[in-house]
Amino acid sequence: MNVIDSINNRRSIRKYTDEKISKDTLKELITLGTKAATASNEQPWGFLILDDKEEINRYSEEIKAYLSEHLEENPGLKRYAKWLPLPKFHVFNGANTVLVIYGNSNSVWSVYDCTLAAGNIMLAAESMNIGTCWIGFAHSYFNTKEFKEAHNIPLDFNLVSPLSMGYKSEELPSATRKEPLIF
Repeated sequence: MNVIDSINNRRSIRKYTDEKISKDTLKELITLGTKAATASNEQPWGFLILDDKEEINRYSEEIKAYLSEHLEENPGLKRYAKWLPLPKFHVFNGANTVLVIYGNSNSVWSVYDCTLAAGNIMLAAESMNIGTCWIGFAHSYFNTKEFKEAHNIPLDFNLVSPLSMGYKSEELPSATRKEPLIF
């Protein structure tokens, strides 16, 4: 699949098979992510791979509880408050893998550089029939001091992109978009 096909076909995937993504494939995806443009060649990214299904399930429940207690600090998520207590709602869509991208806050451009890396990873994953979904629900929890310390993430690295990942259990049609607003 070429890059144009990956761009045209990539969707946020929320249904995955049980097939695990190999360590080699994850390493390849991360390496492709680091080929992204980076301001002043700072390369401010750091990656965390969560690939233990029980741990991911536990984090889903912890995040739901955390957000329920911190909705005032996350006003953009208030509209999802009814989802949080639902047992069937899984923050990571039942994925076997969560890839978390952090940016070194000492770089003024880290959010942009890491977002470009996430874009590369999502497009490369699409070409491998691996679906991805950027998980906004995980942002505040994965950026807590406690979570970072538990995973040896330096405190001066801030969360940029948590991605659920897995082999797609279904193909979705290409996304339709409005005509771009060009000034």
